[in-house]
Amino acid sequence: MENNKYLSVKALTKYLKYKFDQDPYLRRVFVTGELSNVKLHSSGHLYFALKDGHSVIRGIMFKSAASKLTFEPVEGQKVLISGRVSIFENTGQYQIYAEDIQIDGIGQLFEQLEKDKKELSGKGYFDQEHKKPIPEFPKNIVLISSATSAAVKDMITTFKRRYPLVTLHVLNTLMQGAESKNDVINQLEYADTMKADLIILARGGGSIEDLWTFNEKSVALAVFNTKTPVITGVGHETDTTLVDYISDLRAPTPTAAAELAVPFYQDIIQRLKENELKFTRDIMQNIRYKKQSLDALAGYYKFRTPSLLYDQQTERLINQKDKLVSNFNNSFKEHTYVLKHIQSSLNHLSPMPAIIMYQNQLAGLNENLNQSIHQINKNNSRNLLNKIEMLDSLSPTSVLKRGYSYTTKDEKVIKDAGNIKKDELITSHFHRGNVISKVIEVNNDE
Repeated sequence: MENNKYLSVKALTKYLKYKFDQDPYLRRVFVTGELSNVKLHSSGHLYFALKDGHSVIRGIMFKSAASKLTFEPVEGQKVLISGRVSIFENTGQYQIYAEDIQIDGIGQLFEQLEKDKKELSGKGYFDQEHKKPIPEFPKNIVLISSATSAAVKDMITTFKRRYPLVTLHVLNTLMQGAESKNDVINQLEYADTMKADLIILARGGGSIEDLWTFNEKSVALAVFNTKTPVITGVGHETDTTLVDYISDLRAPTPTAAAELAVPFYQDIIQRLKENELKFTRDIMQNIRYKKQSLDALAGYYKFRTPSLLYDQQTERLINQKDKLVSNFNNSFKEHTYVLKHIQSSLNHLSPMPAIIMYQNQLAGLNENLNQSIHQINKNNSRNLLNKIEMLDSLSPTSVLKRGYSYTTKDEKVIKDAGNIKKDELITSHFHRGNVISKVIEVNNDE
């Protein structure tokens, strides 16, 4: 037997590793699967296994690449891995050396969902204080759903069975697909303007992808911003979406949403009957109690002798009347005496005598004053006449009357003969009239 035909385990493993490393298809592979046995070593390296329904492959991501991950890998997470495949010589096992790991499709959505939940919860959007009360007896309800869906048919049937008084308004809405998010938001905003008592946002069951519209943050915020109370009923009982956390009331299914929205009319009738029975019982009991009280009063001895009810009061009233009249008369007499005493005192203190005396004195003084004023006026008048006569005797007119005249030249009085010349015309003014003369000779003797 030739031993040189046999390879050692190490040699075979090294050869296979060489083949793996040289294969261009294994230098860059893209693999999808589910993480298991995830372990972040103290060295910073990430160890894991990647599996699907048929196979498992071990994997490692070195610290330099693992530190760049934007999420925390966890057990059961579906991921997309890019890297290379090689053999670890110590164990002879092939494994994938991951260079990048991303969450696969719906996994990325779940990661974003958790972030949105954390954010909205931190802002208090899920708190009970923001929940609007659901009206007990709504008259108008808006259904936001696919108009032809089984969910709408089930809800309408439930409303007719439980509370046929309600008026329903169905807004046909896209419940899944790329355009469904905006359509749901628009219908919520429109429904909020309809002045309805309640809005129900509902759709039947489906895959998580089908229901994902109701995990959108923008849809949840649209529910939060409505002024009308909102009940959500999305999917099955095990499905809980983001809008369920933020709505005013979460129902596990569309049918359950209809049941929570309205009371059962039979229950109302039963409650009314029970209340009627209770009121009747209470009224009858009250009547019996009042009748017993009336019977007790009717048997009271004072009611058997009615005069006993008012005789004593009448006597007391008469006594009070007599006392009142007596007090009034005494008070009147006392006040009359006091008034007369005050009047007598006022007569002694009256200022009238002094007033009369001063009035007489004032009359005498007034008469003396009038006489003095008259005498002064008389004297002043006489003095005035004397001064007028004196002034009159000195006036130019009086002088002219006595035969005097005055001479002017050019309307100016001539006081000095030196002011005129020979042959000049001068005017002589008399008491009556004037004479114009021509100067023949001027004698200017002192």
